[in-house]
Amino acid sequence: MEATAIKPILLRGVATREALLDAAEMLIADFGFNAPSHRMIASHAKAHVALVNYHFSSKELLFEAAIERRAAGLIDAWRAALRSVRVRPARQTEDILAAWWRPFGEMNMESDRTWSNYLCVVARLASAADGEVWHRRHFGIVDRDFLAAFAETLPRANHDDVEAGFRYSRSLFGEILLHRCGKAGGVCRPRGFREDDVDRLIRYLGSGMRGLSGNVTYPADGSRVPVALDALHGCARP
Repeated sequence: MEATAIKPILLRGVATREALLDAAEMLIADFGFNAPSHRMIASHAKAHVALVNYHFSSKELLFEAAIERRAAGLIDAWRAALRSVRVRPARQTEDILAAWWRPFGEMNMESDRTWSNYLCVVARLASAADGEVWHRRHFGIVDRDFLAAFAETLPRANHDDVEAGFRYSRSLFGEILLHRCGKAGGVCRPRGFREDDVDRLIRYLGSGMRGLSGNVTYPADGSRVPVALDALHGCARP
């Protein structure tokens, strides 16, 4: 076959692959990882159903490819948010949590539907069978940056406790994000949700991470009002 004939075929193959990724991304954002079938994905991509396995070998590998495709952009956004916090001379655990949330908080559903769908896909990782594996594989590199930042504000914490607290936090953030995306529906919709719940959630999670990691003590006067050890170590915001 002549080279001039091969090029259009290759271009069509690339276009089909991207269309399948777009379709998977949109369907996962809307319905989660369990609902989309080969036929649904192919139908939304306007492609033959056999092309799902032709391009990706399996539906699961297609889903992971959809996660990987825009991962670098989200990692860059997370790192920029974290840098803006770590340059402060005084910071709390809540500041690190707010940095993780920032790319999602800045999401504009109307101006960039594609990016919004992707962030909703990330939010749904917590409920996917392979979600934690995929998260570690594609976002583990930036997770380490956040864990190091948490360790600075939780000086008494051990790594396992901080890692668990961060994992719990990501899961709860995902619930809020799905509501904001308009994708929550049914049992995923947080009851009584209000827009200022993000700030409340960050305070709640910050307190929880301090408690989980043993970074809470009580004053000697017996009042039982908890004092964050962040403050005792000079990490609290004045």
